[in-house]
Amino acid sequence: MPDYSDLLDLSFNFSFIMVFFECFMIYLSINILNRSGMLKLLAYFDELVEEKNTDMSVLQRSSLTKNLKWALIFSKCFIAFVTGMGVTVNLYDLQHTAWTSPMLFLIPGISPGSIFFYPTNIIFQVFLYIATVGMVVISATAILIIIMYIQAELRAIGNLLRQLDDEEVILVQGSKIIRIAHEEHKDAIDNFQEATKFLWHSYFYKLFSNMMYICFTFFIFKDIDMTFIVAGWVVASCLFLVCLLCFFGQMLGDDSEAMASALYMSKWYLMSVKDQKNLLILMIRFNRPFLVKTFGFGTISVNTIVQICKAAVYYAAILYTLFD
Repeated sequence: MPDYSDLLDLSFNFSFIMVFFECFMIYLSINILNRSGMLKLLAYFDELVEEKNTDMSVLQRSSLTKNLKWALIFSKCFIAFVTGMGVTVNLYDLQHTAWTSPMLFLIPGISPGSIFFYPTNIIFQVFLYIATVGMVVISATAILIIIMYIQAELRAIGNLLRQLDDEEVILVQGSKIIRIAHEEHKDAIDNFQEATKFLWHSYFYKLFSNMMYICFTFFIFKDIDMTFIVAGWVVASCLFLVCLLCFFGQMLGDDSEAMASALYMSKWYLMSVKDQKNLLILMIRFNRPFLVKTFGFGTISVNTIVQICKAAVYYAAILYTLFD
């Protein structure tokens, strides 16, 4: 069987270079290039959670609490996947390198005969791996939390508009509900436009990087005699993150459509002519859906998951052809 150890080292180290590049570009996009927009967005999120004795505030806090609970659950599941992957990959790399380097490189300047050779390489590389994976988890969690805040606001607006299905509510508070929905939707779409400035970049780096991780995993484990567990952990962790990002992008679009549907299904014919005109203006505004888009992948939805898997397998097949 051909010796693929060099390709294994190259693919493994290229993947870690991609991780650092991904995290650096996301940090650059959020904290440097769009710092003012991010601060404005955080101030908007603070307003959403402020204690206000209004019906809209109650709906906002209820939706936000539910969303953040789900975000916490998904984040814990992702950390569990990444932890399992980290233990498996590090143990495999240690076995592959005769128990010297968990990340397939050696720190220069330390002789193999030195008493510091094994502890320095193993401890440093394990901590480096943990720090690297930590950056991935933090950046992904930040993206998910931003989307969950915006989604919670859309869900709260939708729940507010569903009250217009009640004849008594329309006669008493119809004008007030339409005015509040208009104001909240305007704030939401203005802040979402700020968020799209870095979500466009962040989603691209996240999805492209994970597509390459899956591609290289398929490639380097094709002809290497090893257990399926290592490859399975890596692919499962990458796919889990891709599914999270795409699923929340899909949910944001779905809640945007649900918000518009709640308005369309209201008993508008019971409103005054003035309220009907305001309702028509609000319907026109709702024609602009909240969608996460990025370069190369288009609108983010559950279909993007299939798109990424197909691309990863396609690129891996090209590598098979080149190196067979």
